[in-house]
Amino acid sequence: MKLPQPFLLSAVMLLGITASAHAAPVAPSAFTISPFASAPSHSVFGPDDITSVDGNVYVAWQNGIGPKGQAGPHHNLFSTVVKYSHTGRAVAHWSLQGHVDGIAGDGHRLIATANEDGNALVYVVKPTVAKKKQITQYIPYPAPDAKGSGALLTGGGLDSITVVGGKILVSASAPTRSGRTATFVVTLGARKVKPAGAGKKVRTNVALLAKTFSDRGTATDAVSGNKVTLHLTDPDSNALVPISSGDAYAGDYVLNDQAGDELIFSGHGLMRLGLSWGPTGVKAGVDDVRWAPSDHTTLYAVDSGANTIYKVTGPFAAGDALASMDSIGSASAGSTIASLNDGSGELDPFITGLKAVKGLLFMP
Repeated sequence: MKLPQPFLLSAVMLLGITASAHAAPVAPSAFTISPFASAPSHSVFGPDDITSVDGNVYVAWQNGIGPKGQAGPHHNLFSTVVKYSHTGRAVAHWSLQGHVDGIAGDGHRLIATANEDGNALVYVVKPTVAKKKQITQYIPYPAPDAKGSGALLTGGGLDSITVVGGKILVSASAPTRSGRTATFVVTLGARKVKPAGAGKKVRTNVALLAKTFSDRGTATDAVSGNKVTLHLTDPDSNALVPISSGDAYAGDYVLNDQAGDELIFSGHGLMRLGLSWGPTGVKAGVDDVRWAPSDHTTLYAVDSGANTIYKVTGPFAAGDALASMDSIGSASAGSTIASLNDGSGELDPFITGLKAVKGLLFMP
């Protein structure tokens, strides 16, 4: 996306935004940003990921739960997933045990992952069935943080979800061992497994994990064209570049190595795109990235620090790529949504004045 030149800010100006400016996020003059939704109650806070199912917006609120499922305030162990209508009204909610970090729509159901650093869980929520049957919990098999040396035993947990051609792809987050898979393929079902400490197998709901590409795999650098060896340390969010976007990566699965300041595209082989902050050229990391599937779509952005979901309308064009910023060099940059040039990896400010931007979602 090419932004109006007067809107581009220097890094000094951007990083110097004060807390008072956070109350009014700033977008380019051709765009309008406004609050879309908030928490349904005072006990619900810390929104993170966002997705859509059947034209409704779903947001995961983490409620202070730790990344391994540690209890939050008042010994609470449950995150809250809230369903919002197109007007931003909360119309339903579900309590899921753990730190829910990834949610994605799959047909008429919602898939969620909990506990990004370990003790991972997977959930399926079916909003239209009888209330007692809406939530099904699945146990990852094998558990990513189990002992062992296999490609699936990353030592971490589960994070972002993308559904591609019926396959459920989940980021292999927070790895503590190298040379393992960077993304899991997840198959949901029931099978007999032997729980830890049990003498015999029992039939249970499992999220069967399979490997994809390695965090130490060989890729092509998207700018230089040279072959490089990946050193992924922080597989975090993921996405599908819409085929309808007309983008050079259209149809590719993309994984964000957040701490590594790069995106990995998987389509025809692996491509690595290093990210940099346009005004200064220093390396930069992002929390989430999304591509507009068509012209004049609407962007929804989660501001975790403000406990608010914002709606952005304006002349978006198919293929426009936006990213929620995480860092610029060693400085935090969560107050900014940036435009991404996925040819060069350059990020430039698009919306500023947020508190802690997280998940992004484009919808018609």
